[in-house]
Amino acid sequence: MANLFRNKQLSLLPISLVYTGLILNIGMFTFNVVYPLDGYLQNKQIVMSSNSIQQRNVDVFTAENEEPPENQRLNQCVSMNRELLNYMAPNLYNTSYPGVENYTLFAVARLGLPPLKHVEPLKPEYGPVINDVTSFNYPISIPPCRNVTNAANRTVFVAVVSAPDNIEKRGVIRETWRVHLMEENNLFLGGFAFFLGRTENNATQSKIEEESKIHEDIIQIEMLDTYRNLSVKVAGLFNWLHRNCAKIDFVLKVDDDVYVNVRNLVHFAQLSPYDHYSNKSIFGIPGFFSPNRVGKWGISYQEWPWNQYPPYIMGPSVLIPGGTIIPLLAAFQTTPMIPFDDVYYTGICTEKAGIKTRFSIRDTAVLSMLWGKPHHVPDPCGLRKFLSWLTRTGNQMKKLHVVTDHYYHDRSKCIVPGVNGIKKIISHHEPVHFYFN
Repeated sequence: MANLFRNKQLSLLPISLVYTGLILNIGMFTFNVVYPLDGYLQNKQIVMSSNSIQQRNVDVFTAENEEPPENQRLNQCVSMNRELLNYMAPNLYNTSYPGVENYTLFAVARLGLPPLKHVEPLKPEYGPVINDVTSFNYPISIPPCRNVTNAANRTVFVAVVSAPDNIEKRGVIRETWRVHLMEENNLFLGGFAFFLGRTENNATQSKIEEESKIHEDIIQIEMLDTYRNLSVKVAGLFNWLHRNCAKIDFVLKVDDDVYVNVRNLVHFAQLSPYDHYSNKSIFGIPGFFSPNRVGKWGISYQEWPWNQYPPYIMGPSVLIPGGTIIPLLAAFQTTPMIPFDDVYYTGICTEKAGIKTRFSIRDTAVLSMLWGKPHHVPDPCGLRKFLSWLTRTGNQMKKLHVVTDHYYHDRSKCIVPGVNGIKKIISHHEPVHFYFN
């Protein structure tokens, strides 16, 4: 046995969780670590779960076995006793976010997530698959995107994330900015759909099925639709796009309380330089840096012990180039989920996939937050500054639509100060440029 192991003393290193051949930084401590050098070992390991720390038997493989090295690391998880793990874990609290790789290792250990050997990885270089996000069923769906390459007009798919009960909100969108989507000649619309999860209310489900028959614009994902399942829901959305919209240029993902300025969507899509529709960036406004610990957006220290999130985009409105769909879906496969979809896919998964989060700057933006201003509606000049608005009520969305419709049909004017005090009228045909960091 002595020839199989070597004791190594680790003194005063920033260590908390130690995987075989890996150190995860979370605190100051001194202890011995045992490294297997060769052969096969049945080993007792401590694995963190969502509710408690559990002990179980796991198989530890080394190079002579068939298990890939990444799977070895995830299968081994944490090799230490219960008391040591309990002592060390709180040292993570209120420390800096350590990056996606260390987050993944921590969450895999905490949740006891084994690699899924039966799921084909979209990008094997991202690591072992721990989430099956390519096997969703869609009991209600729409036809695939039109497979057309249009050199003059880039194609856009508009995905509206909606809750099963929000029938009225979907109706307001159909009456307002979706009308502009259908009228806009300079936008090649690859598709439009409301994305819903499953409801346990039979009456609501019947209404959704009837709504789908009438409007033919609903995609229902076979997963329970709850607020804490939003990351799963977005994974189902991306999987549908991967299957059905492989050649789309852009996806606009919005919530069902967002009003979209369709003309500015056209300006973004048609005037964007190459790097805007490559697989290197997604676009929006920055989210909140620090996690909440209570309330609707609260996350526990056990789930997220760090005092900051990675840079991410506010979820109500995100512009996603089509080239990022597969890399992000591959990141979903290999990255443990948290409840908040915007932090998860625009912050953590973008880091895994090497995709930049590009934030609006200057006087234009992807999203304006009107949610706390239920009676505010921008004037015609204000309309030109934003691609979308987060609204508080359906009535506010309808008022926004009236103002927008009037401006783009020459029933109102955007008038600004000009040279020598002479006022200048800005035509709605004049392009709007969006700037990002």
